[in-house]
Amino acid sequence: VAAAPAAAAAAATAAAPVPAAVASDGGIVEYSAPADTAGEGAAEHVPAAVASDEDLEGRFFSPVVLRIASERGVSMQQLASINGTGSRGRVTKADLLAWLEQGGASAAPAAAAAQVASAGMPAAAVQAAAPMAAPVPVAAGQGVEVIPMDNMRRLMAEHMVRSKQISPHVALVSEADLTRVVAFRDRHAETFKAREGFSLTFMPFIADATVRALKEFPLLNASIDGTNILVKRFVNLGVAVALEHGGLIVPVVRGADALNAVGLARGIYDVASRARSRKLQPEEIQDGTFTITNFGVFGNVMGIPIINQPQVAILGVGALVKKPVVIERDGEDVIAIRRMVQLSLSFDHRLVDGALG
Repeated sequence: VAAAPAAAAAAATAAAPVPAAVASDGGIVEYSAPADTAGEGAAEHVPAAVASDEDLEGRFFSPVVLRIASERGVSMQQLASINGTGSRGRVTKADLLAWLEQGGASAAPAAAAAQVASAGMPAAAVQAAAPMAAPVPVAAGQGVEVIPMDNMRRLMAEHMVRSKQISPHVALVSEADLTRVVAFRDRHAETFKAREGFSLTFMPFIADATVRALKEFPLLNASIDGTNILVKRFVNLGVAVALEHGGLIVPVVRGADALNAVGLARGIYDVASRARSRKLQPEEIQDGTFTITNFGVFGNVMGIPIINQPQVAILGVGALVKKPVVIERDGEDVIAIRRMVQLSLSFDHRLVDGALG
């Protein structure tokens, strides 16, 4: 259901084809999905509020098809060139696998783009959806410096764009009082560092609380494969690490659900320090089930992070700040200075609804 003024709704109707079953009432426009919901087409139907079949000419790809394409390095242009056997010509998982077996991954992007154009999909839409191509030398203009992206930046950009294409992002923000955590950390900071060899931060406390929450609400520790929900009975906790010379990487603490707060502190310190020194192994940035990103270390109070695919949620941690807060003490409301942090949860609305979030 999309809410809009009647004039805006009429403009939207004129701008793009609308599915047959449409009802409106007082500016509330209700879009119904295509009638064909049989077989694999049910998992790949085009959401009516996005575009009609005539608009996309069947060039909608299910999450499972996009996942396989991402893993096998297939571009959006190449996907669009495959003749689909699904409902209304949509590309199915079997179509993509058969195309790959026939050596389709080596298809020329130019030829693929030409085929897409002949199918009626706007070239601009193909270019916007496609993974970023290799940098092409560009002459800098007056006052403009051209810096080609390095491989890490390109991969991160493609990953973030793909996440936005796959997951309908929703975010909720909560505020947590860490005053007692700060006091506990301060009491044990020196002995912890003497024993462990590194400083005790607030991240292990937040990670421990996160793992406990994921055990209580396992649908946030899951992924989506087509029309299947894959609930993970283990927690591989990703922790985003900003690199010194730019870029971001998410190493994974495996088996985080089997660790106490001290074990999480050791695991996070280990992968984060090796990430910054570029000593991680490839498998140490794979198979995460949930991610935490701490932009508060740069002084940011709040942010809305992008989901790390194929996960369905990510927790953003803001800066720890002193704030006057109304608390209850001896049955009376009083104002006290507390150490507060804002926590933002971005989640995939295909699986996680507002109440669960």
